[in-house]
Amino acid sequence: MENMNIMQLSNGPAMWIFTGLIIAATIFQSVTLYRLARKYIDKTSLLTKQEISMCLKTGGVVSIGPALSVFVVALSMISMLGAPFTLMRVGMIGSASTELTAASVGTQMAGVSLGEQALTGTAFTAALWTCAFMSSGYLIFVPLVTRGVGKAINNIVVPQKGQKRSRLAWVLSALLPLIIFLALSSIQAFKGPIHFISLLVSAVLMLTLNIMGAKLGKKWMKEWAMCLSVLGGIVTGGVISALL
Repeated sequence: MENMNIMQLSNGPAMWIFTGLIIAATIFQSVTLYRLARKYIDKTSLLTKQEISMCLKTGGVVSIGPALSVFVVALSMISMLGAPFTLMRVGMIGSASTELTAASVGTQMAGVSLGEQALTGTAFTAALWTCAFMSSGYLIFVPLVTRGVGKAINNIVVPQKGQKRSRLAWVLSALLPLIIFLALSSIQAFKGPIHFISLLVSAVLMLTLNIMGAKLGKKWMKEWAMCLSVLGGIVTGGVISALL
């Protein structure tokens, strides 16, 4: 009975109101950051309108895969913690697995195993607070670390008069993503031969699509390159697993 009351509360009007306010604040922040970014780009001419459009399209396409994975995990969160709780956390942070882990830690501290035992009021409150404390690190860490960094980056990255792009900006834009992807992909590649082959197929497919897109003048190939390469790697891994 208590579990039913808690689930009714977690899906009640009060939770939806608070969730709506948080999501509205998140949308407001997104719009504000986008406007500031456009204003900065117009001021510094770092990107052309075509490049901005390509970045937006590429980001939207690439986000489809992660969004689907988040959606699948979010479904389990809805059944255990309610729809408003899930929308509040996933809509603000975007990582359903991280939020689910934090909520599980909170309920365990209250003596309840999330998904296995009936949810109590104390456990639900603990889950809320644990998720809140977990995400508060972003609010504290970002201002402390980035304070003053913007001006230093401007002095390095913004091109000098008469130059379209800063040379260091080209180097950073080429090396940093490569280092990050290599670090993340190497962890997966060494898990086994199937992972390695899938990664290799994805890399070859992405490189091929980018080269063909440049030679043929097909922008959509570049915009869809990452999405199609990830899909190719997934299909390759599935086929190899089925054959073995």
